[in-house]
Amino acid sequence: MQPAQYWRQTKEWSSWIGKQGTVVATTQVRVASPERAGLTPYAYALVEFGSERRSFMGVGHSELEVGNAVECVLRKNANSDKKSLIEYGIKVQKLSSSSSA
Repeated sequence: MQPAQYWRQTKEWSSWIGKQGTVVATTQVRVASPERAGLTPYAYALVEFGSERRSFMGVGHSELEVGNAVECVLRKNANSDKKSLIEYGIKVQKLSSSSSA
């Protein structure tokens, strides 16, 4: 990814970091493209923030369930080499008060 392209994608991040929502749909990804293979397994979730819904990758290898309360956080997206930009993105993590079944 080129620095200018990365910068354009990150402009709205500050409005998402810390935002809390509820998982309305989720899937566990066990097989991924080569650039994301090192991150598997990971959760991908559709999160509702009041009247808006957005999809995000879950933090680490955590499993997300429908109904989990989550918060948007900034995390590294992939393993990068020493010559490339370190790719970050918005992910969601379960809130500690969230109940699990």
